[in-house]
Amino acid sequence: MKVLFVVWELAPFFQVGGLGDVARSLPKSLYSENIDIKVILPYYRSLKLHRLRKKLVNKISIVFNKKKETVSVYQIHFINSDLPIYLVKNENFLDLPNIDLFSFFDLAIIEILKKNTLSWQPQIIHCNDSHGGLIPLLIKHQNLPFKTILTIHNLTHQGKIPISSIEKIGFPIEKCRVVKWEIQRRQINRLLEGITHADLINTVSPSYAKEIMTEEYGAGLEDILKNERQKIYGILNGIDNDSRSPLKNDDISAHFSVEKPTGDYGYGIFSPFEGKKRNKKSLQEKLGLTQSDKLPLIAFIGRFDSKQKGIELIHKMIRRINLNKFQFVILGQGESEWEERFNWLASFYQKSVAYVSIFDSRLASQIYAGADFILIPSKFEPCGLIQMIAMRYGTLPIARATGGLKDSIKNGVDGFLFNKYTSNDLEKTLKKAVDIMNNDRSRFKKMVLAAMTKNFSWEKSAQEYIKLYNKLLDD
Repeated sequence: MKVLFVVWELAPFFQVGGLGDVARSLPKSLYSENIDIKVILPYYRSLKLHRLRKKLVNKISIVFNKKKETVSVYQIHFINSDLPIYLVKNENFLDLPNIDLFSFFDLAIIEILKKNTLSWQPQIIHCNDSHGGLIPLLIKHQNLPFKTILTIHNLTHQGKIPISSIEKIGFPIEKCRVVKWEIQRRQINRLLEGITHADLINTVSPSYAKEIMTEEYGAGLEDILKNERQKIYGILNGIDNDSRSPLKNDDISAHFSVEKPTGDYGYGIFSPFEGKKRNKKSLQEKLGLTQSDKLPLIAFIGRFDSKQKGIELIHKMIRRINLNKFQFVILGQGESEWEERFNWLASFYQKSVAYVSIFDSRLASQIYAGADFILIPSKFEPCGLIQMIAMRYGTLPIARATGGLKDSIKNGVDGFLFNKYTSNDLEKTLKKAVDIMNNDRSRFKKMVLAAMTKNFSWEKSAQEYIKLYNKLLDD
C-alpha cells in the first residue's frame, strides 16, 4: 500500500498548531506497520532542517497564472527514521505566506505526480484540512488514477480564497460547486471542494464526525456534510507515548511510573502518587504559590480563543470561587483581552493564581506532572490532545462533553465531563472532582491509575487508518 501524506506543517521542522504533531506521529506509526508512506509539504523559508542533509530529487516546470514556474523537490528523512519527507520549493509562492500559496502547492503536487518526479507513485493521497483541499478536485477533474482521503482537523478553518486563485491554476471556475454560494464575494472554499471531491473523509474523533453534520458545529457546511455522510468516518488522534512519559521526561522534578520499570535509568523512580506529590511541591515553589499538598492544583494549558476554548468560563469561575481552597496555574496566550484579564487575576491573587503568557514546553511538562486536574471547557473540540497528555501524567481532565473530549474521557472513571457550556456547570464539576480527591481517596487513586494506563497510542489510531485505506482500495 502506497500513501502520499500531504501536510502544510510538520514538527519539528515547521509547526504552528496541533497538525504538526499529528503529521510527525501518524506517518511514523503507519510506516512501522509496513505502509509505504511518504510525507510532502512546502519548503518554506522559515523551515528548519535541524542539520539534516537534503537531497535534490528533481526540478520540474509548472504553469501558474499563465507563467512557467520552476519547482524543486528535495528529500530529507524524519529524525531517527528512514521515513522519507519531500519538500516542495518555489521562491515566488512557497517561501513566504501569500494568498496563492496553497493553490500553487496543490497544483505542484498534481504535476509532481503526473510527471513521476518522485520515481514512485502512490495509490492513495492523504490530504489534511483545507490546505490540500484542491487536490481531490484536480484529481477528479483530470481523471487521475489516485484515491483521496481528506482529514478534517478543524472544520472552522475552511481556507476561503479569491476566485482568481483558482483561475491561476488553470481550473474552469464553473466546475467548482462553491461558486453557487460564494459568487457575491468571489471566493472559493478550499475545504468544501475537498469535502465534495475526496473519495473518503474522516475527522479526528468519532463524535466530531457526527457533530459536524449539525447546525451547532457544522460551520455553515452541515447540509453539504449530510449529503456526504456515507463517506465520513471518525478516528481519534493519538499521542507519542515515549515523548509524553513521566518515566522518561527530563523536564520534570520527579520521575514516576505505574509499573515498576526494568533497567537502570540513572535516576530515582517513584510511584504515581509520590511522584505527583513531589512534582506538585516543585511547581508550587517555582510559581510562587502556597506550598500545600492539601490544596487542589488546577491547570489550564492552551490557546486563548474565546470562540472555542472556554477561557471566559474559567475566568468567571475563578473570580467567584473561594481561592483559599483552590490553586490555579494558567499557561496560554492568544487574545490580548484575555491575557490582560488573567494577568490581572494573577497579580491580585499571587498565592492562588499563577499565569504564564509565554508558552514554555518545559513548564507545560511540569504542569502536567504536578497538577491534580486540568480544565478543558471547550465549546467544541475536534479531538484535543491536552486531555490525553494530562491523563498520561495522572492529571485528571475536567472537560466539556464534546468531540474528542467525550470520546477519550470516561466520566467518573478516568476524568470528569459536563454538558452545558456555562461557568456554573464547570464549577459544579470541579467541586465534585475536588470532593472526591479530598474525601474519597481510594476512588481518586483508582481514577488516576485508570487515566495513566489508558491506551492513546498512535499505533491504535494507525490501525484504524489502515482500515480506511483498505476500504478506499477495495471500492
